[in-house]
Amino acid sequence: MGGLLELDDAYFGGVSHGAGKRGRGTDQDPVIVGVSLTSQGHPRYIFMEAVPDLTNDTVLEVLDRRVEHQGVWRSDGAAAYAAGARTHEADHEVTLSDDPEAPVVFHWVNTVISLAKTFIDGTYHGRGRARRQLYPEEFVYRFNRRPMKTSIAARLLIACVQSTAHPYAT
Repeated sequence: MGGLLELDDAYFGGVSHGAGKRGRGTDQDPVIVGVSLTSQGHPRYIFMEAVPDLTNDTVLEVLDRRVEHQGVWRSDGAAAYAAGARTHEADHEVTLSDDPEAPVVFHWVNTVISLAKTFIDGTYHGRGRARRQLYPEEFVYRFNRRPMKTSIAARLLIACVQSTAHPYAT
């Protein structure tokens, strides 16, 4: 992914039991989310990756694999995204979460996070930790292929014709 990116982190997991915390103190699983935008400001592609923690090293490792060098990054000013922007030679636009403009600046990344959580809750009726990366991957797969519309059937047919048969074990 490259160009104009909105980056943020979210927490996926079931309902916290007891005195659950919000944000960085929660016991839910952290996920790094990126949305690539077109020049008109519409989402092009997304990525979501569940990580064990949100340390600089972990976030930089994900960004190195997922994001092209240079470009423009929008984030909430977390130190990991600032460090990633420096190593990727990207322009970094910081808008703090409590800024009145934040909902406008982070419109698409917040929308994607909300859609993903709704998709996972509606489809899987909760989010088990055993499959914490598989559920976001399915959402990303569907989201990134939405412009293909009817060509998906043709692409599937071509893939079936070109593949080799896998005999069943008897």
